[in-house]
Amino acid sequence: MFQKFMKDIEENLNVLSLPLSHYYKITEVAKHYRLDFDDAYQYPVAKHYGLKIATMDSDFKRVKNVEVVFL
Repeated sequence: MFQKFMKDIEENLNVLSLPLSHYYKITEVAKHYRLDFDDAYQYPVAKHYGLKIATMDSDFKRVKNVEVVFL
């Protein structure tokens, strides 16, 4: 099932990463908004690429300056 899923999305999938020069922002965001690492990583990625964060995680209710879409 997973292989079928990957085949269906592979042409429309982009994997983004944070430029190394922005990694210091992860700890700033984690402290400021009280987020764990994986949540704090999403914030500067969204900010850098002009994206929204889609989540079901209520921790993102504290986040400002990035649009968060709650599913």
